[in-house]
Amino acid sequence: MYEKLISLLEEKEKLVDKFLELTNLQQDYILNDNFDELSKIVDMKAKLIERINTLDDEFIKEFEGIKKAKNIKSFDEITDIDKETGILLKSLTSSIMEKLKVIKDIDEKNNILIRAKFDEVKRTIKTLRYKKEAIKDYTSYKQIDYHSGFDKKE
Repeated sequence: MYEKLISLLEEKEKLVDKFLELTNLQQDYILNDNFDELSKIVDMKAKLIERINTLDDEFIKEFEGIKKAKNIKSFDEITDIDKETGILLKSLTSSIMEKLKVIKDIDEKNNILIRAKFDEVKRTIKTLRYKKEAIKDYTSYKQIDYHSGFDKKE
């Protein structure tokens, strides 16, 4: 009965491990201005999130079935689970939660880095616009306007 829960948690842990790996890779790409690869990482993470959400839905459905079958309201009320299975379920859950916490911390740092890069790009664009206007204004004074009746010297 609990094997399905364990299986779902083990699969989720593997996906969370992959998500953590991608999050670390994402940080490297941000630091090295590799935005093409960064885009691919974001897409891969989105697909992983979908798979994790599907597993979570399956887990909830399975757990709700157990609760209904045993007429209980929470996991703590389960009395017929052997010690090893209970420890394994709690261990997997704790491991996943710890990894999600690490991912959250790295993602927060990544968001700060991305905002800094974005601000840098905005400043560069603003500077380029200013320079473009300055060049445009400067070159308009340098152009000679030949009126009709005057020949250009060739």
